[in-house]
Amino acid sequence: MDTPNKPNIFMLFLLLFSVGMQLTLAVVVDIFSIRHIPAWILVIFSQVVVIGIPCAIYLIIHRKNIREILPLRRLGLHNTLMIIGMSIAIIPLANLLGAITAAVFGNPIAGTMGALADEGGIWLLLILISVLPSIFEEVALRGIVFSGYARVKIFTAAIINGLFFGILHQNFTQLSYAFVLGFVMCYMMWYTKSLWAPILCHFVINLIGSLMAYAGREIISPTLQEEAQYALSGVDVVATQELLQGVGVLSVVSLIFFGVFILIYTFFKKHNLRRNEEESIVTDTYTDAIRSGTNPPKAMTWGFWAAVCFGFLLMISMLLIG
Repeated sequence: MDTPNKPNIFMLFLLLFSVGMQLTLAVVVDIFSIRHIPAWILVIFSQVVVIGIPCAIYLIIHRKNIREILPLRRLGLHNTLMIIGMSIAIIPLANLLGAITAAVFGNPIAGTMGALADEGGIWLLLILISVLPSIFEEVALRGIVFSGYARVKIFTAAIINGLFFGILHQNFTQLSYAFVLGFVMCYMMWYTKSLWAPILCHFVINLIGSLMAYAGREIISPTLQEEAQYALSGVDVVATQELLQGVGVLSVVSLIFFGVFILIYTFFKKHNLRRNEEESIVTDTYTDAIRSGTNPPKAMTWGFWAAVCFGFLLMISMLLIG
């Protein structure tokens, strides 16, 4: 990729296409007086159609560079185990961020997961929540978008990619933890040079989240959102205490598990630096480009700002509507 503006424009197109498809679906429902659309159809629609079609169009246009856009290098046993470990270790932090934002903005994903469980049981829930997003969302974000940031500092690229990943979910509740997870998965992609790394991480996180939701074993009380509304309004002192206790416990758990994450990440980094050196693969493509006399491209192009502004306007609209 010559410039990050191509994937930035792709992100803008993806958001515009998403809105267009949602409006189209609403019109179809209205015209044919459809009273209820099963949750499993909506989830498939959101992944295969809303994300899949823009990805397919982009890959067809840039088919000559498809191996660069979607690198599928073998991970190996050590990387597989370390990625699974890091994925599990980062979950408490994601849950903490999700619990805090859900207390303010609500939890839009809870209803969908409950409906999927009611419609098809655990297997339908696992396939639609764990498998589909880990493929389609990773092809879009850590594949198409991240590939355009090869000559940008990894920290900058990960920040932008994490922001895009949060915006993709189109709600403020998921924005916080999706940003962190997107940031982490970029580093996994960067060191392994393989799309399998974020796919595996995404799958493990969603798998565990689905199992927890199905079993009803949330770390924070299921009534946290209701309690938070009273706590935030200053009406119920007990609700405030329970909210703070729940967040406090999860904060401690998150800190402990994050320490485990850092420990595994240290080994993960060393392993892949050594592995890349042995296979003559450049890990730090930004520094390599600077040394070769190539000027780094501008990351925050007009496409970036357009995608971010439109994404936040979309999330505000969703919040006001729903």
